[in-house]
Amino acid sequence: MNQSNHQVTKQRTAFTLVELLVAITIFVVLTVLTLGAFNLNIGSERVRSASRQIQAMLEGAKTRAFKFQKPVGVRFILDENNPSEITGMMYVTGQSNPAGGSYETGSLRYVDLDGDLSNGTTVEGIQYVNVSGNTGISWSALNSRGQIRPGVKIRIPAKTGKWYTVSPSNFLADANQSVMQVTEPLLDVISWGLPNAKFGGGRSNSVDYELDLSGVMGPMSGEEPVSLPDGIVIDLKSSKVPSNWNVTRWISGKTYQPQDWVVGVTGGGLRAFQTNTGGVSGSSEPAWPSVVGNTVTDGTVTWTCYEVPRFDIVFTPQGTVMGSVVAEGLLHLVLAETRDTHAIFENDPTTTPAGQTTIGVPVWDLRDHNNDGKKPEHIGSFRVITVFPASGQVNVSPLDQTDVRNNSTGVSTPDGIADNIFRYAIEGSTAK
Repeated sequence: MNQSNHQVTKQRTAFTLVELLVAITIFVVLTVLTLGAFNLNIGSERVRSASRQIQAMLEGAKTRAFKFQKPVGVRFILDENNPSEITGMMYVTGQSNPAGGSYETGSLRYVDLDGDLSNGTTVEGIQYVNVSGNTGISWSALNSRGQIRPGVKIRIPAKTGKWYTVSPSNFLADANQSVMQVTEPLLDVISWGLPNAKFGGGRSNSVDYELDLSGVMGPMSGEEPVSLPDGIVIDLKSSKVPSNWNVTRWISGKTYQPQDWVVGVTGGGLRAFQTNTGGVSGSSEPAWPSVVGNTVTDGTVTWTCYEVPRFDIVFTPQGTVMGSVVAEGLLHLVLAETRDTHAIFENDPTTTPAGQTTIGVPVWDLRDHNNDGKKPEHIGSFRVITVFPASGQVNVSPLDQTDVRNNSTGVSTPDGIADNIFRYAIEGSTAK
């Protein structure tokens, strides 16, 4: 009896091959499930961390604006390789001239850009003559330093005249970068000349001006740019921002809608290009012009050149948001993972025409892009940072991807497009 028990015990000291295979299979399955959950948690935590980082940066700008009693904002840094994404931030503030003041003063003369020199001229310009005092900074130099942009205010004549707004049309586009236009007809013109004429020389036939630099944002001294966590971006395609912030790279054979934007590399650096009318792009990328206002034909699309916008959210000392972004109303910045924004879908059936290659899936898009019968395609985490311009408040909220109605007709039938991804932000639900 004892011998029999001893033999049984001895037989059970090892595992069979089947038992080992079952154990290994269970171990592999548990490992895969654990790693998957770990990756999801890591991605979600990185998005939360980035949202807190952006919120702190915006609130820091608001605090600095009050402390220094001057406009301070956050400039979002565009990823040049993926121009529909923001990958960093930096503090900016109102600029000063080289002497330390908020105004650059000097003299200019009036020029007629259409060359008819008539009293009824419709294309009017102002041309740099010199700067007052000893600063020695021309408009061209100010432009290269980022201290003058379309939209700045200029008073002609200085101290007593009318304030005008510098136009983006023909902005320092001449060979000497000395001529600008304003958005309104000029008053009390002394005499017209041509941009390349001597026009009396020196200060003859010229008038004094004041150029307001306080609203021109530039890097804040002592502050370094901040990068978002690796793999986390602000997805401009999903965000609610000014239309000219929604830029991306040009794609061949793509159907572009009227007023679409792309970014192109030119001899003068990056420029933004907007469609005049919709159409299909050509088979090869066009030779982009670098001069603002120039156009280029691409397939059936005509593009107009603009400066790449500055992605700034700027606070006043009173805590409100200032500048052109205010016209957008609430600003919603969507944080996403690049495993969603960089996903490539060949022969995408959701495109028009169907079958084009698409890159990335906006958060609101819940359709089946790879035609595998499963949707949506998102695998990462999301957050939305909302800025309230009237109060300067900054909130972080989850996204709502509910789809229970057709967004075009209002019928209670899902259409693959989220009904309102910003609903929680608007209704006040705050993410933890």
